[in-house]
Amino acid sequence: MPTHYFLKDLIPIGIDVDADGNIDSYYKLPTPILWVLQIPHPDDLSKYTNSEVIVTKVAVTLVPPSAEEKATAWVVPLNEDDEPDINGALAFEGVSSYEGVLGKLGFTPDLPTN
Repeated sequence: MPTHYFLKDLIPIGIDVDADGNIDSYYKLPTPILWVLQIPHPDDLSKYTNSEVIVTKVAVTLVPPSAEEKATAWVVPLNEDDEPDINGALAFEGVSSYEGVLGKLGFTPDLPTN
C-alpha cells in the first residue's frame, strides 16, 4: 500500500547554499522509512557492510540538466545529529524535483477528494 504525502510535506525544513551556489534542501519525510547504508570496510575499501537505519529526514541536491547529462537528484539521509550520512547517498537520474524524489522513495501525493 503506498504511503501518501501532503502539500505541507514539500516545504523544506532548511536550506544551505555553498560558495559555488549549490543548494542543499533539507526535508522531513512524510513517514519514517528503512534505509540501507553501505559502510566501507576499514581495511578493504572494495568491501562493504550493509546497515539498516530508520530515516526521518533527508538532504536533497538538485543538479540541473546539461548538454551531456540529465537532471539528477542527490539524496542523502540525515543521521540523528541532522548531519548527512554519505554512506546512504542515492542519485536519481532524470529527477528534477523533491516530488520526484518522494516518488522514487515510494511515496504518492494525497489527492483531494470531492
